[in-house]
Amino acid sequence: MSSLPKGIRNSLCKFSGEDFAVIRICSSKVQLYFSVIGLFVLLILLCCFLSALYFTEHLFHNAIADIGVGIIWGYIVTNLYVLLLYTITPSLLPKKDRKKKNKTTKSFELNFSMALRIGLVILLAMITAQPLNIFLLKPATQAFAFDIRNLLTNDFRSRFITVIVVAIFLLPIYLKYSIRKLGEFYEKKAEIKKRIIEDDYKEFKKKYKQIIEDKISNYNKSVWENLMPFLTKLEQLNTIDYQKHFTEIKNELVLEKIEKYEYWANPPFRTIHKSKTKNVLSEQDLLNHIYPETD
Repeated sequence: MSSLPKGIRNSLCKFSGEDFAVIRICSSKVQLYFSVIGLFVLLILLCCFLSALYFTEHLFHNAIADIGVGIIWGYIVTNLYVLLLYTITPSLLPKKDRKKKNKTTKSFELNFSMALRIGLVILLAMITAQPLNIFLLKPATQAFAFDIRNLLTNDFRSRFITVIVVAIFLLPIYLKYSIRKLGEFYEKKAEIKKRIIEDDYKEFKKKYKQIIEDKISNYNKSVWENLMPFLTKLEQLNTIDYQKHFTEIKNELVLEKIEKYEYWANPPFRTIHKSKTKNVLSEQDLLNHIYPETD
């Protein structure tokens, strides 16, 4: 692919709301899907801008105010939309499945959270579509809200335009679920995220070990400083007792090597408990314990 189309594709991928660093190492097919999503996001931005521009034109009758409000409204709605689009992603990190059901990242799961997000997307699309209906189908009067209701009620073209705008908002969601079936992007993203978390956890354990060992070392040093005047006096009075206590204290105040104990088999994700091995004895062992042999 030449540099210009490749640059356009990469720019569109960045508008998709996903991690471009992961997208760029995927196949051309995955990059094409994300570039189409980015194209729809730009189209949504344009629709929001035009919708807000036409709506505010009937409020302020000022080109600068109209354009300013259109840009701000388009930016807000598009960012909210990209955020919602980003959350429509499968679980990438290990988690404990309480229901013990086999779920795949490729399947569509319509739960309350997903229904709420899709409902919000449809609401944004319908709000965006109404000023466009007025602009495309009917010269606006002073009763702007009445015109919107009248068109939706009596003109099938208005409903058709609304459906088109809603479809533009919903198609990227469909494309994101289609990307799951390709079996590449989310697997690589999960691998990268898992490696980052594991590396950070190793660094945490290293710092944890260093902090505790430093505190033990400082504690030992403080104890030595507090006890030395008494040991010095004891040495002058009784050398044997001094040597005895000095050796005991020296053996007690040693620098211990600290290792953080793990309660889970897969830290730091903590989804798998450590297996507990039980040494089951035989019936004869129980009898031997109850009735030990005596000489």
